[in-house]
Amino acid sequence: MKKKMIRVSDPTRKLTAVTGLWVRLRGDMRTYDIRFVNHSTKRIWRLGQTSTHTCWSVTARGKDYEPMLAHMRETSTDLEHGWMLVPDSEWENFGFHVPIPFGLTAKKVADIKLCDLDRGWTQVGEKFTANTLYPLPVDTRYADLPELDEDSFDAVAEDYGPTAEEWAEYLADVYADAEPVEPVEPAPVTTEIPEIPPKVNSKAVSYATLPDLMPAKDCPELQGLGRARVFRTANGRKAAYVASADGKCVVAYRARYERGSDKKLEKELADYARRLGFEVAA
Repeated sequence: MKKKMIRVSDPTRKLTAVTGLWVRLRGDMRTYDIRFVNHSTKRIWRLGQTSTHTCWSVTARGKDYEPMLAHMRETSTDLEHGWMLVPDSEWENFGFHVPIPFGLTAKKVADIKLCDLDRGWTQVGEKFTANTLYPLPVDTRYADLPELDEDSFDAVAEDYGPTAEEWAEYLADVYADAEPVEPVEPAPVTTEIPEIPPKVNSKAVSYATLPDLMPAKDCPELQGLGRARVFRTANGRKAAYVASADGKCVVAYRARYERGSDKKLEKELADYARRLGFEVAA
């Protein structure tokens, strides 16, 4: 189950959720172990492969379920090789797709069986087998495109709004029969306006820490600054983001990244910030 980009667990993620796909990065830093946990039926399936087929086999149930689940949850503090429950919205970041037969998601043991949508799968007991080698890779041609600024979609909405001529015609109809209103001279402003001191731009960047499973567009410190420039480590991980607008520049590091561990990345980041007119602290 090969994967180019490696993701790690977010230590801030709550461990109350249990049911779903769990992954663990192997020691080769390229492949994963995959399990499916169903807390309703108290079962844990393991995804396995041979040269010809893929199967989901029960690896723990009954009295063995709770000890294995407890062990998986305890290892979640290991950010590199611990078991991690992955939400559906994050699977695109792993670069592969894992099919889940309906029986794995059953609410009760009697319903652990295939449904009409499980084409290509067969079942023997609680073991599900397919003659296709999963997981299938997903299309990653667009994975490295810059993240979209949500404000850029405002222009699309304007295409469906009324034109200036249509507004003028509408307002003319609304006020055609209205009584003319004499303009009222505003009272003079006599309040003394205090002197505003000149704004000093220190040209220093601001810093933020971005949880590992949070998309950059959801980072509060980066919002409103347009598209963020992405910086990667030597092994291809996204480690830092830089965004700037209105005299402000923010550098957001992923929580897993240790400052000073990648000199090349930090030099490229500092050079980029300097071109924007800001300095990064050494």
